Amino acid sequence: MGISWWRMAFIFGPAIARGDISSLGLYTPFVFGFLLGRVVKQYKKKIKLRGWPQKVPTEQYNNWMLKCAMEVSFVFAFLAGCHFLKTETRSLFNFFLSSFVCPMLRFCIPWRNKGPLWNGTALWDTTWGETSVHILMIGGLIISWLLQGIDHIFLGFLFLQAVPEIQRRFWMKPLQHVYLIVTILTVCFPFYSIGVCAWYFPSYLEMLPKPYLQTLCWFANAKPSVPDHYLTLGVSPDADMKTIKKIFREQAIELHPDKVGDDPVKLARFHAIQTASDALTKGRAEYDKSIENQELNEMVPRCYAFLVMMGYWLLHSLIDWNEVEGMRDTHKDALRNHVMRDGPVDFTAIGLPNDDNGRATLKQYCEPEDVELPFLSGKKADIIEMRKLLEMTGYQLQPFPQVTGTIENCMQEIVLGTKDSLNLKEVNTTPGFYKEFEIEITQTVDGKTFSGVSTIVDYQGGDKRVATIQPALKFEIEQGEAKFTISRKGYKPISGTVGFHSFNGLHQVFTIGLPVKDEQYAWQLHDEEGFYNGYTFEVKNGKTLVGYQRVYEYWPQTRKVILDGALRLPTGKQLVGMSMKDANIMPVAGESTYTMYPDDLIPRPRRRMMEGGGGQKAAPQVAATVMATPKNIVGAPKGSVAAGRNIKSKINKQKAYVKKQKSGGSSCAVM
Repeated sequence: MGISWWRMAFIFGPAIARGDISSLGLYTPFVFGFLLGRVVKQYKKKIKLRGWPQKVPTEQYNNWMLKCAMEVSFVFAFLAGCHFLKTETRSLFNFFLSSFVCPMLRFCIPWRNKGPLWNGTALWDTTWGETSVHILMIGGLIISWLLQGIDHIFLGFLFLQAVPEIQRRFWMKPLQHVYLIVTILTVCFPFYSIGVCAWYFPSYLEMLPKPYLQTLCWFANAKPSVPDHYLTLGVSPDADMKTIKKIFREQAIELHPDKVGDDPVKLARFHAIQTASDALTKGRAEYDKSIENQELNEMVPRCYAFLVMMGYWLLHSLIDWNEVEGMRDTHKDALRNHVMRDGPVDFTAIGLPNDDNGRATLKQYCEPEDVELPFLSGKKADIIEMRKLLEMTGYQLQPFPQVTGTIENCMQEIVLGTKDSLNLKEVNTTPGFYKEFEIEITQTVDGKTFSGVSTIVDYQGGDKRVATIQPALKFEIEQGEAKFTISRKGYKPISGTVGFHSFNGLHQVFTIGLPVKDEQYAWQLHDEEGFYNGYTFEVKNGKTLVGYQRVYEYWPQTRKVILDGALRLPTGKQLVGMSMKDANIMPVAGESTYTMYPDDLIPRPRRRMMEGGGGQKAAPQVAATVMATPKNIVGAPKGSVAAGRNIKSKINKQKAYVKKQKSGGSSCAVM
């Protein structure tokens, strides 16, 4: 594990600069955390063992075990050294939790923990390990505050776990991160300001008003611990020394051990008045001063610890910020190089002309090395940030291409017939022939039979034999297994097996309505075929998110949208009435709304639809064209499954021909 010399300098530098080598003991927890981090990192290499959790070579496993044991031995040796040198170890528990327990919980409990749905989106979607860390963190803050108030343990939970956990969500949002830091410093100011005064300006502490200190004690759950000796003796704070001694003698005679014997209550009372008398007769001035500033005496050590822990958090945040900025600069340089080398960019999305002029404009902006560029995360926010940067520079941009409207129809596509269908020749291949025919589909899965009836609204025919049905069925069709029956009055019914198709998803084919006018966006549908290919297609029922997916194909003539896969519907539990039930959120034709928008500044390569699609259970999966034709296909695309079969068939025939020639057989062969 590499050593961060920057971190070492920030941790040990202040003590060395002051020449106060004895204060190095304050940094013991950070060394302890560093050693625990080495243990965690070595343990995580377990998953990298070849074949894990299956059997791995004994030598390799033993080597891993030996390294883990060595790292653990370093930790115990360090603890033994702390015990021998009598070093302050109160904060080691916090560093043990933050540097060992929390990372191990995240690593060892990776199972997903998904919360209930709210408007179609899970309230939380994390792992049980992450949830365990949050429970530990919140529970530690509450329990430590209730038991001891704001002390070392509470501050450890706060600045070593809670605040860094919040920060982790803002590292890639610089402006919001600055707001977060300022908010934390503002909220904590009353506490660390007292720590600063106690360290550098102790004379100013007396100027703090008592109500202010009492309020801080209430928030810190810190009750003054100085006993009231005047109350113990039963005298007034204005009593003179003679009166105090007289009353003490009278009570001491009555409560003396020689007189009360073994009575524990009276013996405890005797020791209490003796302590009170000593405090009032030997150091009354100091005691009176402590009585007057009980809240201040209680808060100063706590605020000093607050200042130290918060200072270390700020130092580590600065180091982490430097590392994050370095990573951001690396990504920006990569984006700049991509643009300058004429890499693909979605010019329409950022509002520039999709031509040489648009590329020249973007190059002009990206050319300076100190120019701001977005950190690419593959989200819509990247494009919005790029547009804002260009607008701030003075460029005139076209509206953002986003359209919103109502879904008119939810459809489904199937292929009529497979290679194994004995009556495949009965399927008519004339385009549009089966339009308005009724189709019934049945299938059996795990002993359960599903069936549905729909209407064919479009039929491509030809070798594809793709029928578009509406409404969509209520179940996923098992391609190669489900059976179909086409019927219409006056025509002979035709039955067969549903073939393989790339766009077979239940919620994958839609007809969209005209978009709603919105001058903020380029709201009108483009009439260019495939313009919205690669865009995100988002469906909602009111405010409830139904699902989303990428657009694979768009036909402007019919306003037909085919998605890259089935619509990603929300799964989980949702509150229905007074109970939690499985979510059943589906798109509804005529009610659900769609939104199409780009979310990739650098367009992703379009997924190539392999013949037969992907993810089907039946194998091998090839396009309906291939499966429907038992022999070679003339003019099959190069690289396709059909072309591969053609080549193999020719090779086999050539081998057979050569073999016959060598054996003196017939020289006739079909090529």
